[in-house]
Amino acid sequence: MKELTKQIKEKSFHKVYLLTGDEPYLVLQAKHMLKNAMIKEGDTMNYAAFTDGKIDLNTLQELAFTYPFFSEKRLLLLDGTGILKTGKDEFVSIMGNMPETTCIIICEPEVDKRSKVYKWIKKNGYVGEFLKKNQTEKVLLRWIAALLGKEKKQIRENNARYFLQKTGDDMFQIKNEIDKLIAYAGDREEITQADIDAVASGEVQDKIFDLVDAIARKNKAAALSYYNDLILLKEPPMHILFLIVRQYRILHIIANMRGLRKPDDAIAKTAGIPRFAIRKNEQQLRGYGEKMLEKCIEECIQIEEEIKTGRINDQIGVESLICRLML
Repeated sequence: MKELTKQIKEKSFHKVYLLTGDEPYLVLQAKHMLKNAMIKEGDTMNYAAFTDGKIDLNTLQELAFTYPFFSEKRLLLLDGTGILKTGKDEFVSIMGNMPETTCIIICEPEVDKRSKVYKWIKKNGYVGEFLKKNQTEKVLLRWIAALLGKEKKQIRENNARYFLQKTGDDMFQIKNEIDKLIAYAGDREEITQADIDAVASGEVQDKIFDLVDAIARKNKAAALSYYNDLILLKEPPMHILFLIVRQYRILHIIANMRGLRKPDDAIAKTAGIPRFAIRKNEQQLRGYGEKMLEKCIEECIQIEEEIKTGRINDQIGVESLICRLML
């Protein structure tokens, strides 16, 4: 992103940009930054967007070879079209021969780095790869501080970590919750834990975590209370069951991979959780042994079968599961 910011500031643009990776928020930000830097808002004469997988390359070539009208640039956006897989030699020819006044932005979540098209863009254009694995807790904490700082707000590091535990590492979710916190705080400068509890989402996942924790402590009253709260939040019992199983699988993966001395990055990827969430889940593991986790997962699978075959009502079935897990 720093390199893109530099190019925009210097107005030194490449003819072709490929924005890719599994962090869609950053891909979207990069796309908007480039578009706003090259084309005035509402300029439909010098801008065209393609989102259909079936692009007519003749039409694309005609637009790419047309000079801009009262603008320095003509911009073509190819968003999720799969052009890197389908365009091949003809598309390379278009990119290589179009005038310097035309710029093409290609957004694809996944690319084949062995392809001729990718190699051409890598050599002659710009490839921006935005990956979730690079958005570490440290990076996200800095980003949160920056978002708040723009609005003259601040947050203590321990509260920022607490905030991340609620939101996870989805940058769209983080940005949305930050906007809500800013509005909620009003004229107050500091964002507190109380603000986070009052505003931030993540209530369902938090209650699932607490429910599983209560089961480990064999606190039946607390576990059923969390379950009833989820029902009041209109969470379908089968979705609650899915989330309970998911939590047990996460704990089982962490326990197993820790025993094999696997690094945190590998554990986070396999478990499907942010790297910084490993610590919180490891704390919950203290109440579970590996065999107990396996038993819990088996019990969940069994109750799911009973519900799906109509032997028991879904809401009552999940409630009975919670009780069985504490035996």
